Amino acid sequence: MLVHKRYRKADGTFDFKAFFKKNAGCWLYVTPVLLGIIFFTIVPMATSIVFAFHDYDPTIPSYLQAAGMKQLSNPGIQNFKKIFTPNEDGGMLGTVLYSLFVTFRYTIISLAVSILGSYCVALFLNQKTKGIQAFRIIYYLPNLIPGVAGTLLWKEITAVDGGYLNMILESIGMQSYTFYNDARTVLPTMLFIGMFGWGGSCIMWLAQMQNVPKEMYESAELDGATYWQKTFRITVPMTTAMLFYVVVTSIIGGLQAFGNVYPLIDVAGREVQFIVVLIYQYAYDFKVANGMSIACALSWVLFVIIAILTAFIFKTSKWVYYGEEM
Repeated sequence: MLVHKRYRKADGTFDFKAFFKKNAGCWLYVTPVLLGIIFFTIVPMATSIVFAFHDYDPTIPSYLQAAGMKQLSNPGIQNFKKIFTPNEDGGMLGTVLYSLFVTFRYTIISLAVSILGSYCVALFLNQKTKGIQAFRIIYYLPNLIPGVAGTLLWKEITAVDGGYLNMILESIGMQSYTFYNDARTVLPTMLFIGMFGWGGSCIMWLAQMQNVPKEMYESAELDGATYWQKTFRITVPMTTAMLFYVVVTSIIGGLQAFGNVYPLIDVAGREVQFIVVLIYQYAYDFKVANGMSIACALSWVLFVIIAILTAFIFKTSKWVYYGEEM
């Protein structure tokens, strides 16, 4: 109502000219973001849902399209039926379930390990120790390496034959480790390498920890509280808002993992066939008939799964502490 009153003409109509003249700078700054959302999010989502409910054949050339053949044909839910049909009946349910199992296993375990590990590291980095700022910068540096490049780098470092880590192990008389070359060691290797990416979470933890009022710690010290009592009675409860954010984003990121696992598909095989990797394979690698439409349908299944999980997390977020509750 305030906006309407401010830009209302004498006859009561809204003065768009005055509104845009006053806010032209704001619209200029947000226009690139709006265009990006429209062309790189909304349009692809709309296109994918059309493909999901059709058979799509991108190989049909334009001259055949003019003759009556169409790239989009046979509207219906056949692609979704294929996803939920068992493999022995010509579907892909078994493949999808295994991919979801691999994805959820990695997401749950890495979430628990990374939250606990990065929080402990952040507690250490939050200390007032000489040289701690330099250590913070050094610890964050691995996050500056792009995901795919970092995965390819670690793939070479952990190679069974000629990898630097195995060369070090052999030089001290130990046996070489299989890393990504054995199904039993793929997940431990991914968790180990993930430790070097905790810097991003540590930055967020530090920001939240340093916003905790100092008076609370001073009062606790006057009452004789130990370091661990202050940590579990003050620091942890006061940082639950950031914990909630990290949990939500980590679950979504884990279920959408691609760049850090797809380069390993030729080494680790099915152990890194995450759900987004499977979507990509149906769209481009497998060269199956109607693969793009199946990939789009599978993407929307993943979208629904993420939406349900996110809604559940928000529904059960009463444990989160926000500053206005003080």
